[in-house]
Amino acid sequence: MKTKYIKNNKMNDATYVLRRKVIDILYEARNQGIRLPRINVRIGNPTKGHENVLGVGGRLNIWITEKAINRGPDYLLHVTLHELCHAVYNLDHDENCKLMASSIGTPCDAREAWAIFKRYSYNGFIKEIKKAIA
Repeated sequence: MKTKYIKNNKMNDATYVLRRKVIDILYEARNQGIRLPRINVRIGNPTKGHENVLGVGGRLNIWITEKAINRGPDYLLHVTLHELCHAVYNLDHDENCKLMASSIGTPCDAREAWAIFKRYSYNGFIKEIKKAIA
């Protein structure tokens, strides 16, 4: 599992601790009643030329940078939920949405981030049902 934007860290105790922080957000989503498929999580650092990248998501995979994790819990939650929207719901960037904008000025606070993500989750669930009964 690779992306040209982020170089994966080797798995070791330090990487495991960082990865666990992201996985805890996935469990929190489940605890809030959000259905998610299995997501592959990688931790890494931006590659040359992509130094401002905080995360990447697609095809049930997310990459989160150490920089996003180290900026604090609001940044980590914002970036993780943003990348989940790409990975699970195949959403594009939306400059009119604080969570799905292509860049972060100030991250959403936790309540706002979860509220936006839940709306996308609900819409994704409705699309699944419509597809199943069509």
